[in-house]
Amino acid sequence: MTLYPQLIIDALATVTYAGTKKSLVESGMVADTPAVSAPQQEGDPWKVKVVLEFPRDTDPFLKSTVKAAEAAIKYHCGKDVEVTIETEFKSKPRPDVEQLLPGVKNIIAVSSGKGGVGKSTVSANLAIALARLGYKVGLLDTDIFGPSMPKMFNVEDERPYAVKVDGRDLICPIEKYGVKLLSIGFFVSPTTATLWRGGMATSALKQLIADADWGELDYFILERAISISHCSRPCRLRAQLSCLPLSRWLWPMHERVSICIVMRKLMFPYLD
Repeated sequence: MTLYPQLIIDALATVTYAGTKKSLVESGMVADTPAVSAPQQEGDPWKVKVVLEFPRDTDPFLKSTVKAAEAAIKYHCGKDVEVTIETEFKSKPRPDVEQLLPGVKNIIAVSSGKGGVGKSTVSANLAIALARLGYKVGLLDTDIFGPSMPKMFNVEDERPYAVKVDGRDLICPIEKYGVKLLSIGFFVSPTTATLWRGGMATSALKQLIADADWGELDYFILERAISISHCSRPCRLRAQLSCLPLSRWLWPMHERVSICIVMRKLMFPYLD
């Protein structure tokens, strides 16, 4: 059987890309005309080279799409065909962990082993205080289950948008009181419980750190930086954060402050 580029394209047209619900050809993902090489001698296989262009290197459908494309080519052109599929990306790949946040001078992590000790309050006041002193400040609320920063900064109705920076699609943080702010609360409904565990929670936090346009910052504050309750792989996340130029850890007081907060809630009526 003689192979030619159009036959390969016809085979790829039968593969649906889950990201658009259209075929690879309709989605414009076949970057170049497929290269076809005839056998050099009897017994050698036909060789096919295809370049597929994905939106980004973290595309969740990348591996499955590549496998489906290879299977489609073998099905339509022969199982003995030697298929090579290369991938390209419209958006530049995410940099390595060691190269994240190149414009950030200092990172301050505000964390605790338990809830209700004032991490959000400390983080918000610290960020605004530094901004008032003239520093460039960013604040990341990493609380998956109960993000409170949007309410504390009175920006609950704001929604971050994407910007193109150096060939990458990045999230543009919300700015208030001179502080660049991102939170899971901007992306989930306040009336719906967020039941994220393991990989989903870890991936969300990594995206807010690595795929956001933080720009030049004097201080980058991480509120609740490594909560074990959020991620089933806390050691992996801790190792990734350890590669960042972490300047300080702030640990609010534990049991005594928590008890005081609970007692206040019991002694005073709830005011909406």
